[in-house]
Amino acid sequence: MIPVLYPPNTTDFSSFGLGVLTDTISCEVTEERNGVFECLLKYPVRGQHYGLITKECIIKAKPNDTAADQAFRIYRITKPLNGIVTIYGQQHTT
Repeated sequence: MIPVLYPPNTTDFSSFGLGVLTDTISCEVTEERNGVFECLLKYPVRGQHYGLITKECIIKAKPNDTAADQAFRIYRITKPLNGIVTIYGQQHTT
């Protein structure tokens, strides 16, 4: 599944929000020991939706092949390195 970006105040994830992050280089979802999911996404600064990605926005992604889509609130965005930023998201509960 390709991640989808939503504004910070979103409660309904049935639409495509601010946009589908088709330029995503990689998106990894890991589950911590306590059951909380964490998302690590790499995105190019020349990507179509780069200007819309800010802290507190929400990314919807699929944690694995069998689980339902999960929402992640962005809590950190690194400075670009070779034109790519790393975006960190923590499981968001609505």
